[in-house]
Amino acid sequence: MLRLLPTAALAALALALSACGDDGEFKTDRPILRLSLDEYRIVPQTIVVKQGRMKFVVRNTGRLTHNLVVQIPEGPEGKPVDLPGGRTDTMQPGETAPPIKVTLLPGEYRLVCTIANHDDLGQYGSLEVEP
Repeated sequence: MLRLLPTAALAALALALSACGDDGEFKTDRPILRLSLDEYRIVPQTIVVKQGRMKFVVRNTGRLTHNLVVQIPEGPEGKPVDLPGGRTDTMQPGETAPPIKVTLLPGEYRLVCTIANHDDLGQYGSLEVEP
């Protein structure tokens, strides 16, 4: 049955699997992150990238409205704060938001949907930025 799969499909599968770490992390050196949001998750959920300029392309694959916000987990007063420029527009089902572009410094960031209680329902992720 594997003989029937086109070579391109096998190459794409190998590339996708090679990007995942042993513990479910998605690691990439590319300056573009493509994320999907649905009820109630962000895919991929755990991401590791190199510092620098990053473009986020986010698609709502769910049935409800969603957005994506990149947050600094421990801002002033110990509360998360939105990274300047790190917020997509609210997306209707099936929509892709205009890309957001941010410069990431080394550290930990949080990815979250800020609509209603989506964060409490599990729609969040982590972004580790390595030097």
